[in-house]
Amino acid sequence: MDVSGADQQTAETILRRAIVEPGSFGTEEVSRMLDLFESRDQTVRLSASWALGLVVSVTPEAVAGSVRALASLLESEPESRHGEIIRALGYVESEYPELVREAIEEFELDDDGAEKRIISAFERFEPSGEGNVTMTAGAATEYEGLGAVAPSSESTETPTTGEEPQRGHPPREPPPTPPAVDVRRGAFEPVATEGAGSHVKLWQVTYETDTATHTALLKQLRHPAPSAFDAEFTETLDEWQSIDGHDAIVPVVAHGTIPRPWFVVEYQEGRRLSERLGSLSRREARWIADRVVDAVCHAHGAGVIHSGLTPRNVIFSRTYEDGAWAYPKVSNWGISRLLCQLTALPMGVPPRYAAPEQAAPEQYGGIDAATDIYHLGLIVYELLAGRLPFEDQPGIVLRKAATEQPPPASQFADDLPEAVDTVLAKALRKSKLYRYDTVRDFQTELRRALGRGSA
Repeated sequence: MDVSGADQQTAETILRRAIVEPGSFGTEEVSRMLDLFESRDQTVRLSASWALGLVVSVTPEAVAGSVRALASLLESEPESRHGEIIRALGYVESEYPELVREAIEEFELDDDGAEKRIISAFERFEPSGEGNVTMTAGAATEYEGLGAVAPSSESTETPTTGEEPQRGHPPREPPPTPPAVDVRRGAFEPVATEGAGSHVKLWQVTYETDTATHTALLKQLRHPAPSAFDAEFTETLDEWQSIDGHDAIVPVVAHGTIPRPWFVVEYQEGRRLSERLGSLSRREARWIADRVVDAVCHAHGAGVIHSGLTPRNVIFSRTYEDGAWAYPKVSNWGISRLLCQLTALPMGVPPRYAAPEQAAPEQYGGIDAATDIYHLGLIVYELLAGRLPFEDQPGIVLRKAATEQPPPASQFADDLPEAVDTVLAKALRKSKLYRYDTVRDFQTELRRALGRGSA
């Protein structure tokens, strides 16, 4: 099946309908859903797998008759497309283990351990691009975004296990940043390939100024984009560059659209917040939360919204100061809005970080500054409580984001003040009208709840 605008529109429509009305799918609609697993576009297949997971959790009988057809795709489709098929079978296996097992045996698929991968997929899978996650199969997805860097196979960093040794204090000064330059794409010398997704290639590069040689990260679209994309891309990068004087915002070095849209940002040597969650002391977690909130407060004051805040977009920079914590910086400002134009996924963030208006826009409206407040609420919640309010398979998380109120953060962290629950509950309200009016209001009340006053 060729990738087309029709495929993407169908995938988006099916996923949104599955979020709002999972019980409305019958066997014929499920059968049409299976066609999407033949798409070459991974985001189309992801949408189909999440939608199928939602349907099977509410009306499993609608999916039962399609198990054999779904399993047969593992035989007929290229291995590069197996990840989403296995994920979907994992969801079905939770309801119909015998049907899935029989289908595996019928197609003689168990030689490569397919059954084990399917059974584990339901429990192990989290959306790629968020958290310290290993994919069950397949390459990195679009949810890693235009600014994501795939983990390097040559990395010398040791994965964190448990509480990491605590270094004493916040840095006295933020780390120095590289200067912006007005140059063409060819002025940047590639040093190493950092990774690639469906829409972007990434390189570590160097560039020269009058005073020094600087290291940066270059990101360029892999494929031609619609003609209108260039103008919006330039506007988005100009907006990001207009706010990057803040210490907790990744600075833009340069950007352009020839030969294809590209941009260069400061190279961060540290890990992402998504990789450090669960290993932070309470004190450092609160400091990181304050820095991230302050960055968004600064951006909103200049009229710039992020629209895709997640822990993966918070990256740490070395501070060059003994005994100081790494400095968090927020990256990819406005990038998720651009990404949505190139993918079938309607949200621009992984399901576990979707705001209600991203999960069900017909009910809650479009993305705006209040969406950033919701995302900040999720990041702070995860930093302080050690987990997100909703943790389940992606489709179910999307439904909960649109229909259920998050549990208090103190339910998962006894030492959190009740005032913090109140602040986070308001930031995470379903209706945008009942969240904080501004990030500044959220920042003031969060600091007060954590015992910092308004300073």
